[in-house]
Amino acid sequence: MNMGAPMPEEKKPVGSIISIIIIVLVLVLGAYYFLRQVPVEEGLEALLTPAEVQNDTAISALSTQGASTELADIQKDLDATDFSNLDAGLSDIEI
Repeated sequence: MNMGAPMPEEKKPVGSIISIIIIVLVLVLGAYYFLRQVPVEEGLEALLTPAEVQNDTAISALSTQGASTELADIQKDLDATDFSNLDAGLSDIEI
């Protein structure tokens, strides 16, 4: 038996793990700061055309209609539906 030379201890890469954690935290904080600076509502409205905004209100109005199959309820839903701008997006289509 050789008692003169001790076994070398394995060092764990603690420094690299701490560096990775710090980098991830900096990226998360930077993303949070960036997202807080961008106004979501104003940016979304700037991207939509007036026809798309009108379609959005039409879709929300359609979602409030009933699911009944009674003729009186269907007639009430038809009377509440606005069909005046049904062809509003046709001019945007290129043939």
